[in-house]
Amino acid sequence: MNLPPQGAVHRFPHQAMGTFFEALISGCDEGYPRQAAQAAFREVDHLETLLSRFNPSSEVGQINRLPPGGVMKIGWETYECLAAAERARIDTGGAFSVNFRAEKAQPDRGAGVPEEPGSGFRPAFEVFPVTDGFAVRINRRPFEDHGRGVDLDLGGIGKGCALDRAAAVFSDWSIDHFLIHAGTSTALAAGSSAGVPGDERGWPVGVGGVWALPGFDKRASLRNRALSGSGTEVKGAHIKDPGTGEGAAAHLAAWASHPHAAFADALSTAFMVMPTDRVERYCREHADVWALVITPDGQGHVFNPEILMP
Repeated sequence: MNLPPQGAVHRFPHQAMGTFFEALISGCDEGYPRQAAQAAFREVDHLETLLSRFNPSSEVGQINRLPPGGVMKIGWETYECLAAAERARIDTGGAFSVNFRAEKAQPDRGAGVPEEPGSGFRPAFEVFPVTDGFAVRINRRPFEDHGRGVDLDLGGIGKGCALDRAAAVFSDWSIDHFLIHAGTSTALAAGSSAGVPGDERGWPVGVGGVWALPGFDKRASLRNRALSGSGTEVKGAHIKDPGTGEGAAAHLAAWASHPHAAFADALSTAFMVMPTDRVERYCREHADVWALVITPDGQGHVFNPEILMP
């Protein structure tokens, strides 16, 4: 997505989670926002140490070594992210899964076909509170390879979780007007950018990428919510359908907006998997979700368009 012009906005970059984060803060002098941005990025770095699947000592790295039936204590941050991931899996009928690398072992339910309630499907893991914190349990499932646990990959939600945590830090610092993004693929904004023209409010962002979308205004206004995009134009068919293990083929690109960055991040991934009619139904049932999807013939479809109107 395109970012707002610099204007009177203070910009602070940071490298984490394999990409470049950037915080844009308006409405105050540079010194205080810089300190707030540094505090927010420390939180991002801390979350990366917990969620990275490439770090064997991270909590996710340790979870991935648990056998079926294994239980492990986890911190609040990991619990929060895994709980959000499980809610996104349930809400999207399995179109989003942080365990997609191991889900290839489940019975093939077909491309983009949702899990059926009561079908006997058991989630790969459960997170729950315990007396002195939180824990995760790896479930035993009949279709797993013998002795196989999970292979969690939070790449489709981790950056969104990091943005939500950074926003909480900004709230603690009384920073009311900001936009923070993770490599421009996912952004979370509050308040308004300095220099927004006329009566407009929020942070102007661009959506729609390279696609020609006649009649669609690619300029959107982001305020007190997040926007995330996924697509095939840069990395190809890198998003997998958890139901088949194959590359997602329902859409060429997808964008989702939600009040929380973690869910915007997860939904933009899920909408690459879900057929267009399922995306439309999802947005009809979730009035706080905005979506834009590009079908294989290059046509754009937007749902709940009023949410991001400038």
